[in-house]
Amino acid sequence: MNRLAAPEWLFALVPVALWCVVAFHARRRGIAAFRISSLGLAGERRGILVRFAWLPSLLGVVGLALIAFALARPQRIFTFSTERRGIDIVVALDASGSMGAEDFRPRNRFSVAKQLIARFVEKRVDDRIGIVTFGARAATRVPVSFDHRIVIAALERCDLGDHGDGTAIGHALATAVNRLRTSRAKSRVIILLTDGINNAGSVDPATAAELAKTLGIRIYAIGVGSRGIVQMPVRVQNRLTGDVETIYRPMRADIDEAMLTSIAGSTGGAYFRATDEQALESIFARIDEMERTSLEAPKTTSIDELYQAPLAAGLALIAIALLAGETIWMRLAA
Repeated sequence: MNRLAAPEWLFALVPVALWCVVAFHARRRGIAAFRISSLGLAGERRGILVRFAWLPSLLGVVGLALIAFALARPQRIFTFSTERRGIDIVVALDASGSMGAEDFRPRNRFSVAKQLIARFVEKRVDDRIGIVTFGARAATRVPVSFDHRIVIAALERCDLGDHGDGTAIGHALATAVNRLRTSRAKSRVIILLTDGINNAGSVDPATAAELAKTLGIRIYAIGVGSRGIVQMPVRVQNRLTGDVETIYRPMRADIDEAMLTSIAGSTGGAYFRATDEQALESIFARIDEMERTSLEAPKTTSIDELYQAPLAAGLALIAIALLAGETIWMRLAA
């Protein structure tokens, strides 16, 4: 946005305009606008100079107008946010071996979850997001950050079995709560994705949920996996050839939905069950809609002063007009 900080200086153009009107009428009546001493210049050059005898006056007028405009202080104003104030989110992703079940064909649960988490992160442009992965223990992959490229890169490097064989849901929640404990965001959220029951770690999920509730952190829990028997890929070594092969063994989905519903509900969040890729995608879309903030970041105004160019141009034109009037047009008669 552009503006004039001191527009009253434009009134200085009024006497300049009146002088131009008087000078114009004087020339039309044949009154000399300039008294000069001689027509000593000869030939065609004299005719050209006489024809443009008004030029120094015009340059002076334009110069005065530019100086008046510069005194009016033209400015360009930029308004921007110095900080983003969205939601702080930690995604706690189960990386235990059971997440390798291929009931989300043609891919397994883990790869589908990573892809949909990445899409979710890309949409949340004003939020800080962190990643925690867990198995028998939990670890922070990346703390809450505005740099979503780092978040997605860390997510892509996650792999099944990184934290041992087991499902430490309570430890994962406690780790996520610890990452949000010092956050000053208006809203803080944990999104927990798991396909099992809490069977590892020293922290009870209910205790971690109570701590989250005390700190005002909501938990959205997602049970990942189809119901009933699923085929679990298992890598085994062939005794005859020594090669490692992948075989499939039937496994029953064993999600503690009662526990997940309880911990999510106690914090003001919700529990969802994703039995296929489309359902999981829909759940992320619902969470995306529910966790929106209309809080606007404080605005900062930056002002660029633009008077330098018109001031320099105005002074230059007046200087040229005075110089021309004292040199090549000095000896012309009206």
